[in-house]
Amino acid sequence: MLCLMLALGCTDDPPPPQQTVEADATPRTTAFPTLPDSLVLTAPHGVTIWFSGARTGTDSLGATCTERGLVIARDSVRTLVPLLMTGTAPVLVTDTTIRARIWLHCRPGNTYEVNLRTGTPTRVK
Repeated sequence: MLCLMLALGCTDDPPPPQQTVEADATPRTTAFPTLPDSLVLTAPHGVTIWFSGARTGTDSLGATCTERGLVIARDSVRTLVPLLMTGTAPVLVTDTTIRARIWLHCRPGNTYEVNLRTGTPTRVK
């Protein structure tokens, strides 16, 4: 057994490179860029709609775009519109509803109406 260990220790292979981790290493990705919230639309009764949060989309040709989430603000209450990222500003339909198109891979998809009281999106058929 001792001879086998000595034989393995005498190979010509260099030792594996030393792997070090930087103390301040952070992921280098642009998948979720940090952008400030921005006012998109003002509705009646003090309701405002904001772009909040972002992701970088990529189309089939490799071009990129920024797709943004929506937040509804009324007084001090902020309601996130779930699972609806868009590349264009929503439009006001009624005093309680906005319309927005969902985006995926830099392309607009289905249209949704979003209840301004609950934040619930409903697909328009």
